[in-house]
Amino acid sequence: MLVSGVDDGYFPLSFKGRKGKAPLISVVYDNFSIKNIDLDFITVDGEDATEIYSSLDKGDVTIIDSVICGGFNYIKPTSNFIYFFGKKPNNISILNALKKHFRDDNERIETINKVIGNLTSLSTKKGTVFVYTDLDLQLAKEIIEKYQIFVKYPEPIRSAHIIGRSVGQLQLKVL
Repeated sequence: MLVSGVDDGYFPLSFKGRKGKAPLISVVYDNFSIKNIDLDFITVDGEDATEIYSSLDKGDVTIIDSVICGGFNYIKPTSNFIYFFGKKPNNISILNALKKHFRDDNERIETINKVIGNLTSLSTKKGTVFVYTDLDLQLAKEIIEKYQIFVKYPEPIRSAHIIGRSVGQLQLKVL
């Protein structure tokens, strides 16, 4: 089974409010070998993350580091996904920020609130994590634990995070 990790990359605060782009990275693993890396750029605080996400190469199952990416852009996958949180997000502060900055964007608020409001706590070999998934919870736990090599974050999203941070910082040097 191919498993991909998806995460956004670094962007400066000056990009907030749709003033810049952040990388969105997908790293596909075949067991413990990287099979492919795919990336594109999403608008910070925009609404294009779902479209960009759907165009990226992904595995049979995708672990996504949070529903929120690139500021308050968001990903709505269609199937075989695990939204992964290493710690429980502060639902109230997220909802307040959404209402403050996107009060007329009901779809964004509802999508993000649905995920963060329905997280399931999973006890794993590396500690408690929080997930929202369309998979059977036992299967999601098995996939997460298989890739928890060093820390509680599975290697596919750890790799996507490292690559995304590097691409985002490199992008600034090029600009």
